[in-house]
Amino acid sequence: MVIDSRSFLLLLSFSLSFFISSGCPPMAPPSTDKCTTPHVRSKRSDDQHRRKETVSVEVDAAGTLFPSNAVTTAFWPRVAESKDKHRLIFVMRNAERIDRVFGPDWLETELAFGKFLPTDQNIPSSLKHLLPHTSFLFDPPITTMGKYTSQLVARAMTQRGASPKKIVCAPALRCVQTASAIASLLGIKCGIEYGLAEPPSWFSNGDHQLSPDYISPEQFASLGYAVDPEYSAVLNQKSLTRQQKETEKESKDRIDFVLRYLGTEDRSGPLLVIGHALTCQIASDMANEKPCKAGHEWDNAVTSFSDEGGGQINSHDNEEVDTLTLGIKYPYGSVISLARANTTMPYQYRICRNLIPPLTCGRYFNNKPVLD
Repeated sequence: MVIDSRSFLLLLSFSLSFFISSGCPPMAPPSTDKCTTPHVRSKRSDDQHRRKETVSVEVDAAGTLFPSNAVTTAFWPRVAESKDKHRLIFVMRNAERIDRVFGPDWLETELAFGKFLPTDQNIPSSLKHLLPHTSFLFDPPITTMGKYTSQLVARAMTQRGASPKKIVCAPALRCVQTASAIASLLGIKCGIEYGLAEPPSWFSNGDHQLSPDYISPEQFASLGYAVDPEYSAVLNQKSLTRQQKETEKESKDRIDFVLRYLGTEDRSGPLLVIGHALTCQIASDMANEKPCKAGHEWDNAVTSFSDEGGGQINSHDNEEVDTLTLGIKYPYGSVISLARANTTMPYQYRICRNLIPPLTCGRYFNNKPVLD
């Protein structure tokens, strides 16, 4: 049988298409010694076939700069070596809160005739189970969009090969709801860390304390949240009484201590910490080593810890926190990705940029300031 050149090319094209679609691996891409851009641009054919390219990175004190042996899939880094995953710490701000969308008087419109009747789809109907909770004014819940955007962040972590193996959160309702939404998606439970609570001085009105009345882990579990009531927190629920007399500086020191303590724990994979904008800022400071002081005994800061004594806590400066600027800098659902850069104490941390892709929806971003 005689095959002309045109028929031969058509047959060859069909054979190559079948070869690729059958799952056969593509040709090895050219190696890249250094990568200075946050993502890799590729040709149109790479858009059609999800191509992976190995990226070499700089060596750090522990032997590798995390993420070591990163792989870009769909233009974003992927953690390739499981032995490095336990060094990852994700610090995430809580999801969108209701009072920031519908105003502080949102309950007046939703509790009509003594019944909870949502007037907007962004107000979750499940809130009726929390109506006995009277601290909504100081401890607001998250919106429906907040729940789903937090799960999108969790999906992104999983797709990057960095699915959290442990999830902890601040005791605020919005933090627990964010953590529970992610934990439910991953099939695990989250623990409540009372040491991550916001400074109580932010809730004071003169000499009168207006701190939230936090829901207990047992109550959360009974309401169907993915909360582990048996979780042993770094600072237990009784520590909230001591926190009432804290200054803002002491609160920052406390949060810093809890984050560093959690970073020393052995675990099989990444840790996800869900807190507030202040939590993200302190995590960023950990990577920049702003709180560190010469001659500080980090071993004592960890090993001398006890629930009763409180342990030795690192010292932050006395600069007052600008909560408005902090909220703009770290939008809802924003993530700070940290990695432990060495294997012995004192531990040092590096920020892993672009490990988790941003979330953009209309004029909303979770990786850049949102001014309106």
